[in-house]
Amino acid sequence: MKKFNLNPIAVFLVSLVLLTGCVEDDNFDVPTGIAGITEYPNADAQFNSLSAVLGNFGTGNGDPVTYEEASTTVTEKYTEGYVVSSDEGGNFYKQLVIQDAPENPTAAIVVQVDKNPMFTQYEFGRKVYIKLNGLSVGESNGVIQLGRLEGDELERIPSTVVVQHVLRSAEVATIVAKEVSISDFSDALESQYIRLNNMQFNSNLVIGNTTTFASEPNDSFDGERTLESCDTGGSVVLSTSTFSDFKGLNLPANRGSIEGVLTRDYFDDFYTIYINSPEALNFDNALRCDPLFEDDFSAGNLNKWTPYNVTGTQEWYYNSFGNPSDSATMSGFSGGAQLNEDWLISLPIDLSSVPSAFLTFQTVKRYDGNDIEVFYATDYAGGDPTTDGTWVALSPTLDTNTGSWSSWTDSGLLDVSAAAGSNLFIAFKYTSTAASAATWEVDNVKISAE
Repeated sequence: MKKFNLNPIAVFLVSLVLLTGCVEDDNFDVPTGIAGITEYPNADAQFNSLSAVLGNFGTGNGDPVTYEEASTTVTEKYTEGYVVSSDEGGNFYKQLVIQDAPENPTAAIVVQVDKNPMFTQYEFGRKVYIKLNGLSVGESNGVIQLGRLEGDELERIPSTVVVQHVLRSAEVATIVAKEVSISDFSDALESQYIRLNNMQFNSNLVIGNTTTFASEPNDSFDGERTLESCDTGGSVVLSTSTFSDFKGLNLPANRGSIEGVLTRDYFDDFYTIYINSPEALNFDNALRCDPLFEDDFSAGNLNKWTPYNVTGTQEWYYNSFGNPSDSATMSGFSGGAQLNEDWLISLPIDLSSVPSAFLTFQTVKRYDGNDIEVFYATDYAGGDPTTDGTWVALSPTLDTNTGSWSSWTDSGLLDVSAAAGSNLFIAFKYTSTAASAATWEVDNVKISAE
């Protein structure tokens, strides 16, 4: 689907700040005398569910769709939803995120508004009616949004007319986060308020050192921190604005649950979660589930691996791109598809003290070509893997979307317990032909005990 950008390249950096930043002084009093309507704004109006609004855009060619202004011949049109974002903590800026139900929602959308703060009138859980007439629905950064079309740009609803388009109802509902797993992530879940259980931050962030939400020297606009699932080994990025009030707090070292809005990063490369406040993290379990071995390749090298070239001149290499960054990458394309067989073999992983173990990793595939193969062994001595080692094939789930760099796919739990009590070697085998050579990226490799 064609992207629809909010701002031209000339103001790219400014738009980054506006999307997620917030003023640091948010000492606002919540008005107590603002009433909310108790009935539908107009009994004769046409109701459009949020699913219908999303579908209206989805049936087009990727260009924004505009709802006509109301008139004597054009009926007023409304949608409704419950607010699941809050700019009180500074992690959301000039936007409302609404979903179609306080519990078990089926659709959600971002409403761009040129007004700040919003939480004083449209607080978390508040039901709102959105007058669609004069608004446009389009896509930016992979996320479908409502705003005002100015030329060919989707802009925020002007502050002077926000109250005409966003009507505050009398209802404030209790929002129940939808419990999902990382493998459930899809376009259908975008902008919904979700809950992930049994999560922890990557040990490199919180063990032996402290890392803040978004106050590290390399945090330009957002702090991006890797969260890992203790159940599946999958990972997702938590994004925090460098303008948020809690940017300087340290990440918790324990594990537990997190609630937030599921969205995409600015470049639409991967899923990410934004929280309203640190209270969205309930990390109350001090027993971590750190793996016996892990490599997210953030060290900038393949020092935990042995690349072995059997055929061809291309080899596995470190790549600064990954999920969210850094990976081990292999491509047999060099001026055309080349014949290759290349292995990436881990250094020995000690399983002498565990009764069972499981492998997880993530992959992305681009272009046509063979799938990679994945093996394990206990007797590899460092030579040619086609003759050295007894390799046992595994059956992971691999990426099948060859047209995207962002379709990262979890391998699933792969049982390598047969290697318990000895050293384990993991191998990724890449092959290409003179007719086709795919590019494979491998990231977030982990070996965990049961």
